Amino acid sequence: MLTLAKKSENYFRDYVRGGGKENRKRQVSRIVEFLDWVESTEKVISLHGLGKRHVIGFWKAHRHFSDETAYKYWLGIAKLWQWIGKHEEPPAPHKVQTFQKSVLNDTVFTEILTAIKCARESKNLSIPQLANMTGLEINLIADIENGKPDFVFADLLKIIEFLKIEILLKTEE
Repeated sequence: MLTLAKKSENYFRDYVRGGGKENRKRQVSRIVEFLDWVESTEKVISLHGLGKRHVIGFWKAHRHFSDETAYKYWLGIAKLWQWIGKHEEPPAPHKVQTFQKSVLNDTVFTEILTAIKCARESKNLSIPQLANMTGLEINLIADIENGKPDFVFADLLKIIEFLKIEILLKTEE
């Protein structure tokens, strides 16, 4: 445990006393890991010297965290922010999936079948999962994505609605 973590021990002691002990101990260990990382990489020696830049650097260095793990670390960092009197929340982790979602939302596809496949993949759904959630046959969804014309338009609309695909019609002038 480095200097920053030692300076935070008073907060930790009071925090671990109440509530769910195991969860709070894990939360404190995440906070200590964050503080040790900041101190060793950014050379910060005061708790009040912590800022958004340090949190962003932590997220960049720990991109390998799953969404759930990153959220748990963010909760710990938010608790630390509360203890040291920061008036706003620390920056949240910027995950790859969020980036992919925003890129896809701005993408325009000229073919609906390509849009369906990309929307399904952006939500990390397999064809069987999409079939299960829409009530359609696996083969039907695979055929639609592969451009085979043997499908009912209502089935296509069900997939479009489920994946929240916007269709913009452009009239030629």
